[in-house]
Parts: sequence; structure tokens; C-alpha cells
Amino acid sequence: MIVKEKFDLLKGVDNILKLPSSKIKNMRIENGPRKVFVVLELMKSRINHYTKDGVFNFISNIKERKQLNIIVYPTYSLPVSFNKSTNEQLINLSPFGIDDVLSTKPGPQNLYALMVYSIVFSELITGKFKITDKYSSPISNYFVSILLRMFGKEYGLLGSFSSEINKLKFLTNLYILSSFFGMSNVKAYKRAAAAAAFEYRPVVDKLKKYDFKNINDFIASLSEIGVMPNLNKHQFTARILRQFGFN
Repeated sequence: MIVKEKFDLLKGVDNILKLPSSKIKNMRIENGPRKVFVVLELMKSRINHYTKDGVFNFISNIKERKQLNIIVYPTYSLPVSFNKSTNEQLINLSPFGIDDVLSTKPGPQNLYALMVYSIVFSELITGKFKITDKYSSPISNYFVSILLRMFGKEYGLLGSFSSEINKLKFLTNLYILSSFFGMSNVKAYKRAAAAAAFEYRPVVDKLKKYDFKNINDFIASLSEIGVMPNLNKHQFTARILRQFGFN
């Protein structure tokens, strides 16, 4: 699986950082990982999730959690990153509007989610954990479900017999295969068509104008191939941010 270096829709915000250790030191919260451990330990008995053992094995191990830095980085908009220069996980409290880990802020549920995100993200980047293209279908299905939730009513995509739903599934599978797994056009067309039960050959000339490795082209294809007419990246981004509570 290809991990994006930057987020195109967020004006090129870095997904992976390359900061000097001195800068991280200046932003670091003293005893940050220990504070996270204390908050999570208090709710441990109430957590019922398959990631539980992995999270607590990491955060309760003093040696392991040296790989984690809890920082305050006001000019960085993302809550989690990985610093390649030092091979360290970073959890940034600035998006929550706080400068320390407290029992109520950002809250145990948020902290747990951040830990899962941080651990998995670091393992993807370092190659410790790999996601192959055999998982492209469930990833695409999840993305389709999000798109239908956000845009289905507006574009008449909620009816089970909508003629555009299979086209949406095809374009989404094509984007995931190309962008997340680096699959070439012809192979990606065939895989996406099979996954979506869609006959792509009538639109193949239109498909050739798009680089499906790029989310901006994916959004353009949704608009221009008729799934979501007149949709643009600004509307798409605003709706995504609203959907996930970043108003």
C-alpha cells in the first residue's frame, strides 16, 4: 500500500514529517507518553476492541513508548504523523486546542483512537505492516459508503436501482487500485470493473484523460462522467471535513 507523502485536498499538508530532533524536543510535552498511559489504563477494562492488546503492549512498555512523542505543533493541522528523520511517532495536540494530556482532554476515547492511528501508521511507513491489493475491495466499499452518505441524496444515488451506483463503485475502485496500490491503467480498469460489475469499455476514452493516482482527477471524473455532475474539489473537501467533524 502506498502511503501519501502529502494531502492534496488540504493544500499539500505533509502526511509524513522530516523534522530535526531539536524541533521535536522543543514541541514535546514532558512525560507525554506516560500521561497517555495513565489515562488509557483507567479505561482499560471498558475497551473491547481487537487493537487493545497491541495498544497496551506498546504504551505500557517504557522502552517501546520512547518511539512516541506527544507534541504541540500549532502550525500543523493533523493530529498524527510519523517523523522519518528520527523514526518516531508523533501525536499532535494542537488540533484539539490543548497543550497537555488531561483525563478529560482530548479524552480517553480520542487518545485511544490516536494511539491506534499512530501505531498502524508507523508500521505502514516502516514496512513492518503491509496491506496488499487483495484488500482493495473492502477499502473501496468503505469509501463508497462514505460517498453515498455524503452525496447520495443530493445526486440521487440512494435508490438500489440507481444506474450510477455501479459507475460510482467502478470509479472508486479504480482510484483505490491506482492511488493506493500503484496499479497500471488497463489492469486497474479490469479489476475495478469486476469488483463493481460495470462495463467500462463505453467510457474508456474518457477514463484515459484522468490520472487516478491523483484524488483531484478522481473528483473530476465523478463530475464529468456523470456520477456527481458539477462536483468540484472544494465542495468535496468541505463535505469530507464536515462528515468527520472538522467544521
